[in-house]
Amino acid sequence: IQEEYSQLISDTQAAAPENIYAAPEEAPVAPTVTIIPPQALPVIEPKVQLAAPIPPVIEVAKPVVATPVIEPEPIIIPQSPVAFIPEPATSSLNLDDLANNLLSITSEKTGYPIEMLELDMDMEADLGIDSIKRVEILGGLQELYPNLPKPNLEELAEKRTIGQVVEYLQGQGTGDSLQVTGDSLEVKEEVVPEQVTGYRLQVTEEVIPELVPCNEYADLGQTLLNITSEKTGYPVEMLELDMDMEADLGIDSIKRVEILGAMQEAYPDLPKPNIEELGDLRTIGQIVNYLQSLVGGEKKKPHIDVNQITPLNPPLFRGETTEVVDLTPPPIVDINLPRRPVKLRTLPRPDFWEAQLPQGHIGLITDDGSLTTTKLAHALIEQGWKVVVLSFPQSLVASQLPLPAGVTRVTLANMSEQHLQLLLQSVTTKHGPIGAFIHLHPQFTPEKPGHISYPEAEKAILKQVFLMAKHLKATLNNAASLPGRTSFCTVAHLDGEFGLGHQGNFSAIGAGLFGLTKSLRWEWPQVFFRAIDLNPTLDPHESAEYIVAELHDSNRYIGEVGYSQQGRVTLVAKSE
Repeated sequence: IQEEYSQLISDTQAAAPENIYAAPEEAPVAPTVTIIPPQALPVIEPKVQLAAPIPPVIEVAKPVVATPVIEPEPIIIPQSPVAFIPEPATSSLNLDDLANNLLSITSEKTGYPIEMLELDMDMEADLGIDSIKRVEILGGLQELYPNLPKPNLEELAEKRTIGQVVEYLQGQGTGDSLQVTGDSLEVKEEVVPEQVTGYRLQVTEEVIPELVPCNEYADLGQTLLNITSEKTGYPVEMLELDMDMEADLGIDSIKRVEILGAMQEAYPDLPKPNIEELGDLRTIGQIVNYLQSLVGGEKKKPHIDVNQITPLNPPLFRGETTEVVDLTPPPIVDINLPRRPVKLRTLPRPDFWEAQLPQGHIGLITDDGSLTTTKLAHALIEQGWKVVVLSFPQSLVASQLPLPAGVTRVTLANMSEQHLQLLLQSVTTKHGPIGAFIHLHPQFTPEKPGHISYPEAEKAILKQVFLMAKHLKATLNNAASLPGRTSFCTVAHLDGEFGLGHQGNFSAIGAGLFGLTKSLRWEWPQVFFRAIDLNPTLDPHESAEYIVAELHDSNRYIGEVGYSQQGRVTLVAKSE
């Protein structure tokens, strides 16, 4: 009986583990186990056939092993802090004071007299203020207003005029003066029965095999000189590696692309250059050195393989922290930025290229009120031109001298754009389409001798020239597709040296003509452009001769020319 009883107990204990739930092995936290009180199960009566009578079997209840219930310990993960933001305070910034101070700082940083500056001026187009200078101006304003909120640079870059910048900063002062303190943070807690698993980011370094220079690239310099000679027409023996491609040779970006394209054809295996890096190189020698560096090899670059992200072992749990590593390489800052001051370069007399206006077209000259208009019109008539002279209202240019026979004069009644457009259409209808435009800028006497002035009348005339360019765009570009030469020429009277003669007895407004002419030179590549600076001491006959000579110059790579006691000059940028 005792043996059967032991056997009964052992069988019951062997069957019990089938009802036990195994706890997850990965949970390292100590489980909290709740034992359920044992409950009585039905009595199992084994049916045993024995030869001899046996005493009655004592009924014993099976022990029941309760399944341990593991309740994961709560992990408290804070939500994003909820910041208490107080009501925006009323700005103490005064719009008028802010505008006046911004004008003062702009004057200080740029050198423009404050009386010349206006709120509706375009900072880049009207004042030539680039992004670096703009940062300097805003830095000066930040020093003046320490409590001024830091502006968003992307939003600020969209503001064109000084007035728009003032309005934007005023809006920042009223709407963005918010303060958030640590005492006002409210943090909510949430119980999340999840585990945080960390990941390790494997960064591999991709090794780019270095290219070994070979003999086929040894003559890169001479090949580039030969191609430059072929594309520009300059004799190869005249070219040197230290020549500035734009200032010395007049090679623009389009011609540069043609030259590099020919280099790529000559060296098919030459690595493709970076256009932005190449645009910073000025001389032929610098480009040769850059191309040789591409042939010589490239640096190793870090490479991140997203397929190599593996989980950390063991996983992260509450209370553990991870270190975030910034894999972004630091920006490369070139502290050796070259400085290239602008200097004068003497030019030889221009070649005379026999070129007439397109068939049936006329030349339009603006009247500067001097004898130069008469002399120039006479010289162009002798070359077979049909000339029309456009005079400004006498409130701006009082003098209107007699014109040669056969020359028609048209006069602007006012300076509105609509009236100008109607007048140009009338000239085209009565006299023919315009194939050449020559603006003779009037001379304005400074209010104080030896000081640069900014007359309002000159500002109005300069604006009118910009509008003339706008409405002559289609006419001149259509004429440029015909045989002959289509021209756009502006003539100013600074000092014949682009203001570098340090005489200071001229108005700076006329200098805007050079920016207009050189900009259009890139936008209308089929039209011949020339900006001329004539010394005011030149007599009308000399002035007319120089203008005619520039109109027939065969070199289209030069954009601006000056005439003074130093002769014929242009501007170049030279390294110090």
